[in-house]
Amino acid sequence: MPPPVIHPPQDDIVYSMVIEEYDAEQGGWRPYQADDVQLEFVMLDPYVRTFLQHDGKGRFAKLFKIPDVYGVYKFRVMYRRPGLSTLAVNTQVSIRPFHHDEYERFIFSAYPYYASAFSMMAGFLIFGIFFLYSKPKPIPSYISGGAGGSSKKEN
Repeated sequence: MPPPVIHPPQDDIVYSMVIEEYDAEQGGWRPYQADDVQLEFVMLDPYVRTFLQHDGKGRFAKLFKIPDVYGVYKFRVMYRRPGLSTLAVNTQVSIRPFHHDEYERFIFSAYPYYASAFSMMAGFLIFGIFFLYSKPKPIPSYISGGAGGSSKKEN
């Protein structure tokens, strides 16, 4: 069994398969044509449930975007019709988190947070410059007098 395929989230993925039916009158296989072949992209519950589109030559395919939830998924096709054999296909794929170099450099929706961080840095810089380069005011004599609160000395 080949190792599972690993995809990043929000990636476009194509699932395709060929379905044929046996024609006893002609003695051979012919392409199966139906519009009700359903594909499920399942982790525990189906995240994507859609119909496969056929090209008239037996190839069924569907293009969709992978959900933004990491985990191990299965492509599942369970096709049951009276008079035909049951078609059960399961293919496992893994959805991995983005690598550190695959994220966007600056996320547009995070601009308010960027602005608040830079405004805090600017405010701290202005406060630091003001605190370092301002001269202290002289302390009034009634405050610097003594512990008793009076500036007069008693004999």
